[in-house]
Amino acid sequence: MKRLILLTVALTLIAAVFYNTTDRRPVKVDFVKETGTNVVDSKAPSGYQPNSVLDTLGTIPGMKGYYDYQTNGNNTHRIWVKGDTVIASVDQTDSANAQTSTARRSYYQVSYNNGATWEADAILVSTSGNAYPDLQPMILSGSRTVVMTGRQFDGTGGRHGYTGVDVLLGAGSFTNTIVGNSGSDNFGMPINANELGCGWLGALPSDSIFFGKFNINTNTYSGVQLLASSVPASARQYTAANRNQNVAVAWWKSVAPTSLVYRESNNNGTSFGAEQTIITEGTVVNGTAIAPWFNADMIYKPGTTQLCMAFGTLLTGNFGTAGGYKLMFWSPAVNGGTPVKVVDFANYPPMADTNIWNDRLRNVQVGMTAMSHPGLAFSSDGSRLFVVYSGTQLDTVNSTNYSADGSYNYNDIYVQYSDNNGSTWSAPRNLTNTATQDEIYPSISPTDNALTVISITYQLSECPGSTSFTNTTTPICPVHQIFRKYDPVTGLIIGIQNISSEIPSGYSLKQNFPNPFNPVTKIRFDLPKSGNVTLKVFNTAGQLVKILADNEFTGAGVKEVSFEGNGLASGVYFYTLSVGEFSETKKMVLVK
Repeated sequence: MKRLILLTVALTLIAAVFYNTTDRRPVKVDFVKETGTNVVDSKAPSGYQPNSVLDTLGTIPGMKGYYDYQTNGNNTHRIWVKGDTVIASVDQTDSANAQTSTARRSYYQVSYNNGATWEADAILVSTSGNAYPDLQPMILSGSRTVVMTGRQFDGTGGRHGYTGVDVLLGAGSFTNTIVGNSGSDNFGMPINANELGCGWLGALPSDSIFFGKFNINTNTYSGVQLLASSVPASARQYTAANRNQNVAVAWWKSVAPTSLVYRESNNNGTSFGAEQTIITEGTVVNGTAIAPWFNADMIYKPGTTQLCMAFGTLLTGNFGTAGGYKLMFWSPAVNGGTPVKVVDFANYPPMADTNIWNDRLRNVQVGMTAMSHPGLAFSSDGSRLFVVYSGTQLDTVNSTNYSADGSYNYNDIYVQYSDNNGSTWSAPRNLTNTATQDEIYPSISPTDNALTVISITYQLSECPGSTSFTNTTTPICPVHQIFRKYDPVTGLIIGIQNISSEIPSGYSLKQNFPNPFNPVTKIRFDLPKSGNVTLKVFNTAGQLVKILADNEFTGAGVKEVSFEGNGLASGVYFYTLSVGEFSETKKMVLVK
């Protein structure tokens, strides 16, 4: 009897350390969704107190709003980069309608010089209201255009899946066509030059998963098929296509035991194979039985038939614990089709000290996990696979990140990569690393990524948690949509950053800071007018070491570029700025 008592006490202490340093119990993560014209959440905080000055560099003009719930499961594709062209999408409201679901409007923005400048106004998708804009550039009548899928509202608050086609890139003259079967939240990807393969959750008959082809020239759906019936209304669906006969539709089954399943076609969606299971609740990974959560992204490796998916998890039963929070990767071509762990408590830096990590993460952003809403993309040469995601910061009473009322955690944006198609992954790299700013919902461009260059967009706010899911009548924290390029290996921002739009009186190259440096330094310069900027680094022998900007068009203002000296020997280096007829060189010292 004495041994039994001691064993019980020991197990209780172990559970307390594992789950929480204060609450002593794991907390069940509720499934939250929109209901009618408003959104509801039992975890509403008492209020928000902004506590930082936001670093809003990289904000996309016209993409500042207040509705901050940007996905209902599928981690929508919101960024596309090709050469100098950048297209980004967002849905948003004004502050008075931050909690009104049907007040959202979807927009997209275009830059033709790699994000240096954007269109004068963001382009509105529909005056009737849209949400979850999934962005796909295509060619219409020989000209570039944008196709959107997602959710469209009607005048009575009804929700419909839709596909919208702009008449021309940047025109803002959309033709929006809703799906049938009383379907909602349609997500599609191009299956050829003229059609999208679309997957949606329909209410007729019952709650079902459908697939259909949408022709962007005729604005019609065809080949509509019932892929699954009697699916819970709270299911979430995902679509992927490779433009070469392969298309897949996956969905998350929200009723226990939860699971992720899919059906795949090898004839452009004319017919589909049998339902296959990706993961089922109860799967044990790194010693913990987990359940798949609904935040996920699914793609094909370009030019291949390799289907890939990344998704977040909870402890079995949908409990939020350090062990249950994982980010997983799956492909039928990898690890025998068994999902691979990308990150969890064993390699996620904020969880390194298990004595202070706890389950107060019940108050993360609505619908999110500790490593949440992944976005997948390959490098252009297909050799490197990237995953970006939002990662929760520490939540302790001793942490400066901990909000005063214990409401919500802040998040940072992380990246990891794999050079073997997802079999193994690099260590997590924190890209934003801001203690009192909230960065969530990252989306990575599916094109024009290099081994050390990725293009992403994400949501930025100074208030943690979801403004749109609280009882705050008038939110005080606007939400910014950010576009940036990063080096996923070093975590450094790539390219010329705008520090101030105040117009300097003349050209000037500043001394790098810090100097001496190891391994990173920043180089700042003034531009009195727009121009093509070249910034290069040389060694003392005059040999070119690094090109930081190569004839890059840049607007007037105070600018900054980061330089990282890993792989270089200690010593003196020179950096030269050239803009038109202006040229100046300065010296810097790398000390290791």
